[in-house]
Amino acid sequence: MTTTPSGARPGRGRRTLGPGLTAFLVVDVLLVLAFVLVAVNAPQRGGPAQEPTTEAAEPETTPEASAPEDPTDAEALTAFVLPSGNIHCAMDETSATCTILSFSYDAPEAPEDCAGTVGNVLRVDAESEEVTFPCVEGEPPAAPKDAPELAYGEASSVGDMTCQSSRNGAFCRHNPSGAGFSLARAGYTIF
Repeated sequence: MTTTPSGARPGRGRRTLGPGLTAFLVVDVLLVLAFVLVAVNAPQRGGPAQEPTTEAAEPETTPEASAPEDPTDAEALTAFVLPSGNIHCAMDETSATCTILSFSYDAPEAPEDCAGTVGNVLRVDAESEEVTFPCVEGEPPAAPKDAPELAYGEASSVGDMTCQSSRNGAFCRHNPSGAGFSLARAGYTIF
């Protein structure tokens, strides 16, 4: 009897799988992987998978229809930016001004004495107790680089002015008169 250096008999070694059995095993492995992927991505029992809401995907699309309630706790920020970065506001004791960089509503017509545009900026003023669209020459101003973010649901009060940040945009008002506005990508409301 002859042996090989490893001690195995000649002609006897590992058996290889035939092409048919190899193909069968590959298909089985692919089917198991497909089943696992489907099971992991399948919706939970109790209903179909829910798509994310537009509100979560695109904040600040629709302005508040009415003035929100007075905030119970407010910071005293003289400038801030909403989390989307699309709206920023500046406040002092007698006025609040918000600028929106991108919007889809129809801008008001510019007055004859305006060489720029209107529509990007809304302002409420304590003295006149009116909301106006100031004339802006050139591009609307960007938010100051050091302006803090005012989280959705938070508010800022300075003097007689209060502004609130929400998923429905920015809301600002002169507290004694109630004059104010709500500003969002899709529109604005004047109170």
